[in-house]
Amino acid sequence: MSSAPPTGPVRRVRITSPRREARRRAAHRPATQELAEQTGLGEVYLSALLRAQLRLSLAILLFVGAVVLGLPAMFLLLPATRHLEVGPLPLPWLAVGVLIYPVVAIAARIYVHQSERIEREFTDLMARL
Repeated sequence: MSSAPPTGPVRRVRITSPRREARRRAAHRPATQELAEQTGLGEVYLSALLRAQLRLSLAILLFVGAVVLGLPAMFLLLPATRHLEVGPLPLPWLAVGVLIYPVVAIAARIYVHQSERIEREFTDLMARL
């Protein structure tokens, strides 16, 4: 008993899945959800933010530290500056006791401004993604 091939045109068979949405693409996940769920991508975003804030903090700390430690070092290494007077006050007292505060205040203002800029850029990035 042999089966003979069909002599007429072959009928096409359409195969369908009972699940019509079986191959649906994955939905786009917002970046804020990545952060909230602490996924790998969220960790990358968060670590980039923390690295930027750390770089800013270290830069400001180094600047203020150089000024605060540099003035006494200057007075120690250059003895002639110890005896200079500005008005009734000796220069070392004036520099260390009075002029340091505006430098620290300006550094703090720069830090706050730059920190807000970093956070604003991060928020904009999260909104775009």
